Amino acid sequence: MTRVKTIFVLVIILCAVVINTMAQSSLTHPYEGATHTYVVNGLTPGTEYMFYVSSNEDGSAVLDDGSAFEFDFLSTSQGIVPADQNTASLPIVWNNGASQHMYYLWISLSNPGGCSVKRGLKIVPQPNMFDLLSENIPFDKTESCPAISDADGFVAMSDHYNAGTTTLQFKVRREGGNRGWSFEPFVTINPEWNLDVAIVSVTAANAGVLTANASNTFTVPATENEVIVSVAVRNYEGTEQIVTLEVRNQREEQTSLGDVNRENDKVTHRITVMPIISDLEEL
Repeated sequence: MTRVKTIFVLVIILCAVVINTMAQSSLTHPYEGATHTYVVNGLTPGTEYMFYVSSNEDGSAVLDDGSAFEFDFLSTSQGIVPADQNTASLPIVWNNGASQHMYYLWISLSNPGGCSVKRGLKIVPQPNMFDLLSENIPFDKTESCPAISDADGFVAMSDHYNAGTTTLQFKVRREGGNRGWSFEPFVTINPEWNLDVAIVSVTAANAGVLTANASNTFTVPATENEVIVSVAVRNYEGTEQIVTLEVRNQREEQTSLGDVNRENDKVTHRITVMPIISDLEEL
């Protein structure tokens, strides 16, 4: 019976399939929301392996990633080392709440002769403090009348009447973190038949008007804690309109961390009913 002879090297694979490649979130101290791929090199082809996580140092208190919500395995955790390879790997995402506990990641190996061995790695997750939230300006102003000034395109004259456009301003604000950040503003409206709603601009106090990339994502410098998102909505008489701004695909640029709190990503504003008025006519 032969013994398994191998050198264990636990490293992160720095490649396209890994979500996070940053020094701040490390193999042994990952941020909540970060994904790392744990790799064991130098294995013998044909060796059976199994990754697992325990809550204690001797590996006896095994945790199930399906019921332990603090982490998830993103691929199968066990298998056989192929004939043309000498590695085994497992990507793990560390979810919100992971920082409340300490974990031990293990790999157990068994050779065809039946001998086995295991190796462990202590993991202490870090809390993710990065959060983006959206709000009205001011935050408690949740409704307004339709805009009816000349600057808003409102034309009162009967021969070429135009109900105009209301421009709303929302604030997207960073709480926690001090690095650059990015997000996609997404706007919806009720009633859905009003197709004349659009994001006009995203403006930072110091950087000025920002430009979106091909994915409609805006990147904000680290020095900016908030931006103003302007949304134009066409006015319609006799119709209440509910506008919702949602922050999507937000992340901290240098860490690639996601938003720690998705509950504050949406904000709504109610544009009250514009009275219906017909042309002035002679009685």
